[in-house]
Amino acid sequence: MTVDYLSILNKKGSGLNITQIVDSLVEADTIPKKNMLSEDKATKETEISTFAEVVSELSSLKTDLDSLANSNKYVPSSANSALSVSVSDNSTAKSFDSDIRVVSLASHQTLQFSGSSTYTSPSASIGQGTLSINLGTWATDDSGFTNKSPAVTHSVTVDTSNNTLQGLAASIDALSGITASVLQTSAGVYSLVVKSAMGADNALKITTAQSALNDFRADPPSIAGPQKARAADAELTVDGITVKRASNTIGNIVSGYSFDLNSTTTSAFRVSSSLDKETAYLSTKVLVDRLNVTRVYFDDLLDKGVDDGEAGSLAYDPVMGSIAKKIRSITEGAIIGFGANSKYFSELGISTKRDGTLAINETTFKEALENDTTSFDAIFNSSVTSDNTNLVLNSNSFSSPKAGTYAYVFDSSKASSPVDLRSSLGGVTMTGGTDLVTGQTYYSATSGDAMGVNIIPQATVASATVYVGESMIDTMDKYLEQILASSGELERRKTTLNQDLTDIEIDLLDIEDKVDTIRTRYLEQYSAMESAVTSLKGTGEYLENMIKSWNESDN
Repeated sequence: MTVDYLSILNKKGSGLNITQIVDSLVEADTIPKKNMLSEDKATKETEISTFAEVVSELSSLKTDLDSLANSNKYVPSSANSALSVSVSDNSTAKSFDSDIRVVSLASHQTLQFSGSSTYTSPSASIGQGTLSINLGTWATDDSGFTNKSPAVTHSVTVDTSNNTLQGLAASIDALSGITASVLQTSAGVYSLVVKSAMGADNALKITTAQSALNDFRADPPSIAGPQKARAADAELTVDGITVKRASNTIGNIVSGYSFDLNSTTTSAFRVSSSLDKETAYLSTKVLVDRLNVTRVYFDDLLDKGVDDGEAGSLAYDPVMGSIAKKIRSITEGAIIGFGANSKYFSELGISTKRDGTLAINETTFKEALENDTTSFDAIFNSSVTSDNTNLVLNSNSFSSPKAGTYAYVFDSSKASSPVDLRSSLGGVTMTGGTDLVTGQTYYSATSGDAMGVNIIPQATVASATVYVGESMIDTMDKYLEQILASSGELERRKTTLNQDLTDIEIDLLDIEDKVDTIRTRYLEQYSAMESAVTSLKGTGEYLENMIKSWNESDN
């Protein structure tokens, strides 16, 4: 019990335990507020801790989904190690089988310039002037050279800043499609080595008008001296048809596949690919199971406690509720850009059970995959496709076109100079050009929703429909990246909760600071009361004694 020193010292007061009364009043004034704030503090601390766990769970989900993106549904094989085959685009790959023979491999043109006098150092001085380098094709007997169309010409100026063997090598090496270096061929002997890109029409002709640079000429008839290896195309037969390419890595023979040529063969061998329904099912089953882990986790966090009275730690958090709803909608909603019709999980036998988790029916999945693989791609493999097979399409790595359907239009009546502006996609004019390596015409969407789509016509196509499909996994990945960013929803929510926690701690400290003030105020009030009671008692005693004295006088 609190010692009431005030009452002990003042025997003539009210007799009440003033200290105890004041303590009780102070507690009544502050304890409920402290308890409420302490409960709020514990709740905020739990929410902050839980959001840290949410970040961990969603980061793990993102990593797992990334590992499943671009999952294969076809398994290619080659009967000869001379050619390796792999899936390059899961969205366009289909079953195929072909008999292939590798006749020859693509090669670079290699030029070696040793000089009329031996170069004894990489820093050996050379003449000054200008070298002209043309790309094109040498005649079989090297008697003539045909420029590429359109012509590709480079000009290299040699002056006091680069008039050494190493300086010239650096200037040439900076050119697109050409490499150059200084090679030590023997003790104290150096040469300039220049290599073209692979392919017969990427060979080099080097000329100069200055005799001081004649040591670096590679034109008829001087080509015979420096040329150590001729530029050549790869040649192979595909089902009896001769095919030539400028590289030993070939990606446009069978759509969706890449061939790597390793050596030549004397006879044809089988290269094929077939639908692997088991692998595709297992990939989808892994995806379903992983999504269920997140669904169950979120359901526990958002449980309102209707059944057992125990609500989840984020049951009423609006941000967490919004995130869970968005993730669910991505998996259950329509996936567009994979043909004229939207795709859904349900088309592959994936359904939502009564408890909110996903289930997959293996038989339904494999039957659906056998009939149409597009729904599988809609989940795993983003794509850019067209209803016209004469259009080769892709999207660049630094721009992400918006999923949807776009009209491609080619108007041959429009002028093609200075750049080709004859094509449009989704009503937006495309920028045209010619690839310097392949010589193929291409059109690129550089603005609008389709920005990033590239089209290479293999024939004149007046109009077509282009489909830009973003897979469910890629859509989910973008959303997770967005909310996990330092400026994303999760970090903003954690910042808000931490600020709330700081405010609560300040309020608790404020209550502690006010306790002494409140106590002092009550003590002053009760001290005044005690003084009044003491005064009244004193007056009462005086009157009582006076009356007693009167009565004694009467007797």
